[in-house]
Amino acid sequence: MSFHEQYEQRFSDIIAPAIRALEINGVSLQPTRVDLSKTGDSILTDIMDGIAHCHLFLADLSTVGKDEVSGLIFRNGNVMYEVGLALACRQPSEVLLIRDDQDKFLFDVSTIPHKHIDFSEEAKAKKEINTALIERLKEQDFRFDARVQKAISSLSFQEHAILSGLGSYDAFTYEEATTVNFAHMEAIPRLLDKQIITMVKKFIPVNKEKQTKPIAYKLTPLGYEVVQLVVSDKSSVSKVSIKSTL
Repeated sequence: MSFHEQYEQRFSDIIAPAIRALEINGVSLQPTRVDLSKTGDSILTDIMDGIAHCHLFLADLSTVGKDEVSGLIFRNGNVMYEVGLALACRQPSEVLLIRDDQDKFLFDVSTIPHKHIDFSEEAKAKKEINTALIERLKEQDFRFDARVQKAISSLSFQEHAILSGLGSYDAFTYEEATTVNFAHMEAIPRLLDKQIITMVKKFIPVNKEKQTKPIAYKLTPLGYEVVQLVVSDKSSVSKVSIKSTL
């Protein structure tokens, strides 16, 4: 969205609360804007990282003015650039466009889900954005996510064997993680590098009387989606509980 001060109120009073009211598996979503970032990275780095790894991409494409010569309306160029990046690397269900005008919309993005929002009606606008985000989340299918497909295509036989052993465990709790057979140690660093598995931190290697306690691993959220496709062979891979507190 435009960072101009005239848009600050719609972000702080409507857009941000509509996002924070959403929970996925009991965890509240958080709105991220690069001008509010405290990472210390460059803005372009934050933009690219955010577009690549966010749950959803939300863009305010409201008309920002008219050309003095042609009289044609125009929208924020920086926002349009970021929308182009998002559409190039994310599924349409992961992108939501909003606007506050009834001007002719852009042809290239006219087929992407978008909503007209009247920001002058705060409660209604917040509810409409919240509902639209829920609809986007419910349509997500990680089978077509480029990150999942890339991870699957690069699996070796040993990596596949390890994932088979982890497949029956919950991807999000330490309690249900399992220990990994160190005979597969050659494949474990590759799975860690791909962020398919992660070490369970509460398990600590202990060397007592020359016996080492095995380190435990669990699936990451990415790993969970990979396992559902490669090992479980399920038609529906997303086990997501979505809730709104509005």
